[in-house]
Amino acid sequence: MASAAFLRSLEKGRILNAVVEEVTSATAALCNFQGELLLISNHTGRQLKKGDPIQLQVQSVHPLQFQIFSSGSPKFQRVV
Repeated sequence: MASAAFLRSLEKGRILNAVVEEVTSATAALCNFQGELLLISNHTGRQLKKGDPIQLQVQSVHPLQFQIFSSGSPKFQRVV
C-alpha cells in the first residue's frame, strides 16, 4: 500500500497518472502510481480493467478523496 510519506505529500488538485493493477470488486480497484499502491472505491459506473491507465485528481486530503477522468470526456467523475 501507499507509504505514509507519499500520502502526506498529496495536495488538493494534484493529478496522478496511475495504472489499474487489480480489480478487487465491481466497485474497488488497486492502482499503481509510480510504485505507490492505492486501493480506490470506484463510484463512477465505469468498469475498470487490469492495465487501464487512469487519471486521478486529489479532491480532498482529509479524508482522502479522488475524482477520475472519464476516458470518453474531459469531465471528472467521482471516486472516493
